[in-house]
Amino acid sequence: MFEASAKKRYIIGAKQVKNAIKSEKASKVYVASDCDPEVSDPVIELAEKNRVPLFFISTRKELGEMCGIDVKAACAAETL
Repeated sequence: MFEASAKKRYIIGAKQVKNAIKSEKASKVYVASDCDPEVSDPVIELAEKNRVPLFFISTRKELGEMCGIDVKAACAAETL
């Protein structure tokens, strides 16, 4: 399981992650496998198009915990 790190900063949410990819601020993108494809597919396509490394996390709950938040997260990006 991934753990939040004081050194790492995350952008959370599909809209914010897409903006981070477009503005070249995302170094890695994380997508929860149990996320609705309507939400995740555009993020995945954009990450692949922009050659941003993409990682799948088992659940939205686990992704939220990884980012250090108390709620579920569908998508997140690690910033440069």
